[in-house]
Amino acid sequence: MKKLLILLFFISFNSFGQKFVATMNGLRDADNVDNNYLVLEMDGLNATELYKQSIKYINDNYNNPEEVIKGSSEGEFLKFDTYVDNLLTYKNSGVKIQITGLYTTELRYKDGRIKYEIISLEMKAKKYSQYLLFSGGMMSGYLVYKKNGKLFKEQTKIDIENYFNNNLETLKKYLIGEADTEDDW
Repeated sequence: MKKLLILLFFISFNSFGQKFVATMNGLRDADNVDNNYLVLEMDGLNATELYKQSIKYINDNYNNPEEVIKGSSEGEFLKFDTYVDNLLTYKNSGVKIQITGLYTTELRYKDGRIKYEIISLEMKAKKYSQYLLFSGGMMSGYLVYKKNGKLFKEQTKIDIENYFNNNLETLKKYLIGEADTEDDW
């Protein structure tokens, strides 16, 4: 039992440091903004175990798991879609605009590691035809960064990072078996 607790602590310590940061070029690894993906170190778990835990995560967290999975190969990769009805609220000249999100996550597995990448991300205003963009000109849509690279909406940047990093933490807990999946019926 003592060895198991030490192993879980080691896995948690090694795998919970990675996070995304929202840049003008999209979601990036906070430790290396050249990367648009994270590598999660999952010591002690092989590729097949990581894949199976990912499937469990999808089955427990999505209403129609068979519809969100867009591709898979056991122990190699898993690709799935996520729709978020209320991703965040964008404040534009005093108006609060609800933003939805549709994104595709791709997980690639190796023994002890997962490459975690958001391969597509669409954020759109619920009531309007405008999209939320990481950067662009003022007439392009709702912006996080101006075209010149200057941060335009700090709270929106924080909200995007919080959403994706919280989601990542939930997945990591499933992968190492720490997720609270108790069904108290």
